[in-house]
Amino acid sequence: MRSIKEAASVTGISEQNIRYYEKQGLIQPGRNRGNAYREYSDEDINRLKLIRLFRKLDMPITEIRRLFAGEVTLEKAVEQQIQHLQSEKDKMEAALRFCERIHEPELKDLDVDSYLCEMENEEKEGSVFADFLADYKAVIRSEMKRAFSFMPDVRCDTPREFTEELLKFAEQEKMDIVITREGMSPRFEIDGIEYKAYRTSGRYGITVHCEMTHPEDYIPEGMSEKKYNRYRMISIIALPVLLFVICNFWVFREVIFLGPEGWLALLVAVVVFAADLGFIYYSYGKNFRG
Repeated sequence: MRSIKEAASVTGISEQNIRYYEKQGLIQPGRNRGNAYREYSDEDINRLKLIRLFRKLDMPITEIRRLFAGEVTLEKAVEQQIQHLQSEKDKMEAALRFCERIHEPELKDLDVDSYLCEMENEEKEGSVFADFLADYKAVIRSEMKRAFSFMPDVRCDTPREFTEELLKFAEQEKMDIVITREGMSPRFEIDGIEYKAYRTSGRYGITVHCEMTHPEDYIPEGMSEKKYNRYRMISIIALPVLLFVICNFWVFREVIFLGPEGWLALLVAVVVFAADLGFIYYSYGKNFRG
């Protein structure tokens, strides 16, 4: 029998992911009678290696669970995964082909209405863009549950105040909340999902931040973790890029008419934008590395 540390070393799977797979019902290790620590048998180790293999093939957790439960044969599971990967390949190739249609050298020359019309026509014909939009919406809905924040009515200087503000916010948002641990870093559940909370102080007052304890658990049904992270990165970067373009439209215009002064304004805008992206990378990058 092996400890979780030894299991991680033998299988190449992190201890955190091993616990996650256990929570997902993919593995059920025994417990030491003396200290209740997890103990992994040779069968458990083999199953973990199988999980690692299938995850490297981008197979969803739900499908691996069905495979282990005997609800689907290995042949059928592999066949379905081939179809899934082929679908992903088709989406990427379709997006690549559409990118190749764009030949305008400057943004101001781009006929956006024409391209949007082409995309809409393809969507009506069952284009992959429709699937992309549906997946993106699913990720956005998931992200809204992964982490959220609000400004409380009081400073939350005591555990009791913190709890009361969480309950008040949940009532306003019609959330089914259960406080599992009070404190200045309280834990709670919403619809059975575990969260942790903490507060920060800024120029506008106190902000309460709520984050899933295990965000990896909440992935839209049928979507792989790799695909989910790809869409998450798009959602995180897309907003600041859009705001940059909108807020600095006048800057681009001034560059044309003011010469050096306009270029200086553009340089300042770019530096600020780069700082924003740096903050985003520092804050969120750990979720997409390793």
